[in-house]
Amino acid sequence: MVNVYNKVLDEDEVIPVYFDKCFKLIFGDSNHLERLNSFLSVILQKDVKVVSLLNPELIGDNRENKKNTVDLVCKLNHEYVSIEINTSFGQKVINRNLSFIFRMIGKELKPGEDYTEISNYYQINLNTIDYKKEHYDVVYLTIVNTGSIYSKSIEIININILYYAKLCYNITNKDELSETDIWLGIIGTNSKSVIDKITKDNTVLKEIGDIVKKFSEDDDLVFEYNREKLMMDDMKEVLTKEVTKKVTEKNTLDIARKMKQLGSDATFISEVTGLTIEKIDEL
Repeated sequence: MVNVYNKVLDEDEVIPVYFDKCFKLIFGDSNHLERLNSFLSVILQKDVKVVSLLNPELIGDNRENKKNTVDLVCKLNHEYVSIEINTSFGQKVINRNLSFIFRMIGKELKPGEDYTEISNYYQINLNTIDYKKEHYDVVYLTIVNTGSIYSKSIEIININILYYAKLCYNITNKDELSETDIWLGIIGTNSKSVIDKITKDNTVLKEIGDIVKKFSEDDDLVFEYNREKLMMDDMKEVLTKEVTKKVTEKNTLDIARKMKQLGSDATFISEVTGLTIEKIDEL
């Protein structure tokens, strides 16, 4: 039996930068902080110099528990940045990511210290699903009643990187892309031709593109990538079926309820909808 995890990548396919292990190897390399500096400078729109990379597991209490770790944490002069790659983006993920950043702040605070000197914290969420929300939004703590900003000490940046990958794939003239478009495009794409198209004039990006191509020739990394990709595809299929099932059940109940309001008897409604008499009587 052929192991599907050993599947060879297509001719134009590469392991995307957002793949967990690749991302950490590229941006978590303390010998090449220029990659992370360039990326953060583009996202935060200011000159960034990373002072040190921090162990992301230190913000949690259980080193074996992925739920207590982020993908990458770094310290700037008086600021901290955490980066999280999200393979889904529901309320649970949002709550989990918020817990990360508040746990980081809690680790920094020491009794008796001057809290007016608290650092600024940035969380960058690179979302790897094509959800129908803003493709780039910035979140601050706000006051519910007025909507005014309560604090800018915490800034959360949500990015749909697949949007930028598609943007780079469909563009014919690279000059139409902003620097942010290109950086997020190279992180989101799994296409070698897109990488070649958007990186040729940027030394750091070209280096990242070459690394990605090299990763895509590594049998062990390809194996891990295929395994994770198939697992995610299976999960999406299960979730899609669950959502479809719930939608179908709701539609069926709505139809049965309407038929009952129109005076149809329970037996007839049961024949049409497939619901039991007992369920129809409950409506």
